[in-house]
Amino acid sequence: MAAERVLLWFVAALQALSTYGAELSSDACRDLGFSSNLLCSSCDLLGQFGLNEINLFCRQCCQEEARFESKKRYAGAVLEVCG
Repeated sequence: MAAERVLLWFVAALQALSTYGAELSSDACRDLGFSSNLLCSSCDLLGQFGLNEINLFCRQCCQEEARFESKKRYAGAVLEVCG
């Protein structure tokens, strides 16, 4: 049963690649079962679950995490409570 499901998923993935090209659109990624906020670090974990065959598709749908250096920091903030 699981092998059949993986085979069906793989066929759908190949179909999406032929339809959408090498760069997958958000619609193609959603059709493959990936969410729009998929982080690339999640793709790194696929091997732990024996899902290396979908790593390519995961990489085409993921978003890189923001680096710590790019985050803006402020010296302080003022909280005002109204009402």
